[in-house]
Amino acid sequence: MISRTTHREEPLEEAQSLEELPSLVRLLRERAGLTQEELAFNSGLSIRTISDLERGRTTAPQRRSIELLADALCVEGDSLEQFRRTARGRSVAQCPSCSARWQLDELTAQRRSA
Repeated sequence: MISRTTHREEPLEEAQSLEELPSLVRLLRERAGLTQEELAFNSGLSIRTISDLERGRTTAPQRRSIELLADALCVEGDSLEQFRRTARGRSVAQCPSCSARWQLDELTAQRRSA
């Protein structure tokens, strides 16, 4: 695993206007001091997936991909919730039932970890 600098969680205040996932992924990656290649390695996703997300070519990322990115980028707390909401917003536009599936997945994951 490529090491990353531990940093305190910085709120995504400037990202509140970033309603699109591509801008938010890029902001978080740059804030973490990672290249696309390093983020791909740390998350287990392909470089192409990272690139496609940042360029807006991926319109409905899988929930697992979003969770892997959040973990690799050390996104926590309110920033994690904003990241998930932004990702859901992209998915909902593609599939009206995706929001319900996402929520069910979230509740299931929370219950399993409890």
